[in-house]
Amino acid sequence: AGSCRKTLFKHGGAFTLGVLISFWVLAALLLVLRASGQSMGWGFQLQEPIFVGALVMVLFLLGLSLLGVFELGTSLSKLGATGHKQKGLTGSFLSGVLATVVATPCTGPLLAPALGFAMALPVAGSIAIFTAMGLGMASPYLLISAFPKLMNKIPKPGPWMVIFKQVMGFFMMATVLWLIWVFQAQMSSPIGLMAMLAA
Repeated sequence: AGSCRKTLFKHGGAFTLGVLISFWVLAALLLVLRASGQSMGWGFQLQEPIFVGALVMVLFLLGLSLLGVFELGTSLSKLGATGHKQKGLTGSFLSGVLATVVATPCTGPLLAPALGFAMALPVAGSIAIFTAMGLGMASPYLLISAFPKLMNKIPKPGPWMVIFKQVMGFFMMATVLWLIWVFQAQMSSPIGLMAMLAA
């Protein structure tokens, strides 16, 4: 805050680079898995009932957290100070890496279709998709560093954030219901569905 626009933009660029490198590392890991013979096509993970059942449970817990039953991720938010302990562009770069790591559990379900699509493409196409996802994540920070007056347009924290979080909880629970429907369609008997619901 208070720095010249050139300095602010350098910090926005360093943050963006941290996000992009994190996405490229993730892409490289997934491409190595694919090259080793793992099936990585679009939606492949939803063909496995065990994965669908586990996803139902994880999203159900995330939904409960969004609805305020308990809080998830508070310990991860404490890591946010890590990047701020470093000064200069290194701190901004590390903040970009940390933002990607901390956001991964939240963005995973939303990025699953793009991830599946990326894994069905040749290597160059996969890298392009991951680059686009990284730029999408970093673009608000980069835009604000380029145009600092945009900060005045961002809504101030307040009670609206709690309401928004709870509304997102209902969307999460709708996803859980859809996944339960997918799971039961894969089961030949109701025992598997009953076991998953009990779990």
